[in-house]
Amino acid sequence: MSKLKYLKFFFIILICVNFKAYAINQNQYLTINKLVEAENINQAFNDLKLLQKNSNKLSARSQILIGKIYLAMEKPGKAFTFFEKATFTSVSTDDLAYAGMALSSVKLGNLTDAKKYAEKALKENPDLVDARLALAYIYADYGKEKTSDNYFKEAIIKSSNSLSSIRAFATVKMRQGKHKEAKNIIENALLEKKPDGPTTDLLGKISWITGNLDEAIRLRTKASEMFKKAGNTERAEKILLWLNTTVPEKKIHNKNKKTTKPRQNKIKKEQTKDKKLTKPKKNYLKPQTQPEEIFVNKNKPTSTGSGVILNNGKWVLTNKHVIENSSYIIVRNGLGKVREVERVKLPQNKYEDLAILILKNAYPENYSLSINDIKEPDPGEQIYVMGYPMSSILGRYNPSISQGIVSKTSGFGETSGEFQITAKINLGNSGGPIFNKKGEMVGISVGKLNKGEILKKDGYIPEDVNVGISGNVITNFINFSLQEKLTQREKYDATQIYKIMRPSVVFIVSQ
Repeated sequence: MSKLKYLKFFFIILICVNFKAYAINQNQYLTINKLVEAENINQAFNDLKLLQKNSNKLSARSQILIGKIYLAMEKPGKAFTFFEKATFTSVSTDDLAYAGMALSSVKLGNLTDAKKYAEKALKENPDLVDARLALAYIYADYGKEKTSDNYFKEAIIKSSNSLSSIRAFATVKMRQGKHKEAKNIIENALLEKKPDGPTTDLLGKISWITGNLDEAIRLRTKASEMFKKAGNTERAEKILLWLNTTVPEKKIHNKNKKTTKPRQNKIKKEQTKDKKLTKPKKNYLKPQTQPEEIFVNKNKPTSTGSGVILNNGKWVLTNKHVIENSSYIIVRNGLGKVREVERVKLPQNKYEDLAILILKNAYPENYSLSINDIKEPDPGEQIYVMGYPMSSILGRYNPSISQGIVSKTSGFGETSGEFQITAKINLGNSGGPIFNKKGEMVGISVGKLNKGEILKKDGYIPEDVNVGISGNVITNFINFSLQEKLTQREKYDATQIYKIMRPSVVFIVSQ
């Protein structure tokens, strides 16, 4: 049974059994909270369930712990509900409840409310760590790095250098692309603190991202052992799975290093030549200092995805599965400007995973791609994927970019209208544009292989196999819906792709 289903089952049992309410004391609260901070969610849940087994009511502390568990499970909407309930259950824990509401609101993208709740929490308890962490996240998202850093440092001091606060600080630095600084934050902390599984694992991930493969494997192996010793077998097994699929690849890479080096030099030379040949024909549009906020109903489930602006700023193209069965959709582009969706157009062919979002108020025309900017992918050409993957972790304001090549001009099982790419795609990339080096859109991201199913069936995990919907399918869909030809846009060199295309890429939130 999954953690979420298990949690729901537990709450149903609590309601059905008629016993007296049991109030968790401070020591019990702190013990379970430490498990949550150590990312041992299963153990935290089991201990909480054991304490509440003879009660049909949840105390305020229990509600706060459940909120923290939901936050750790990336369910901020449900987390907010339990934090809010705690404010009605007891005034003695209002500081913790408001801080939890602030952290939940940050993950929901509602920074105004998040700031309000964090300030309320600090008014109740000036020493509260979670409230400072919430403010640190808020100012990081606002682009006010110095203020954010100060709040992180205060949180670390107030928490007596807790590793969970240190990881939070390092994670934001990683999101800002400052991996060396993130590594220094953790390593300096570990001079005085005993390392734990989550912190060692994060340090291993930083090493992997920065290309120190041997160190990454060593640290993540150590982290797996730490998780196992702490009883967190789920995390330990996930790392082992990563190690079992990564170590062989690394050996192959080292073995072929000498033979591939001359070719790598040649590619770099060609890329340098391309830079001289191509010059941007317009100024880059800078993002807003403070992006406009996205407001959602905290009591409804939320899904996110990516899209691209078309039709002189009037439309956003995305995948149908991103917005399917939604009654409310809102988007924000890479410059931080928000628009609401008025209605949705879907293809007549129910198997086409495409949708056009018609905006209430159009974006400026120069944010839009034109139909002449869309083409079919060519096998072997270099491509760039833009979008908002894993937004609750990597951020909701700045689009990400990953690169690869078109490995095949058909999808899984030779599916026509799709193509395979080697660029990384993660949850949230769906609907995001795929550009070639000239800035032409060759398709949009749609999915990736289910590695778990393939591992179960064939005994191995494939890497770097992801899928896009081809440009010709998109143009057929758009032409069916178009009343007039779209405005022509210039083409740009790959080195300017991110800055030039940023205004055209949108973050989609639907409920």
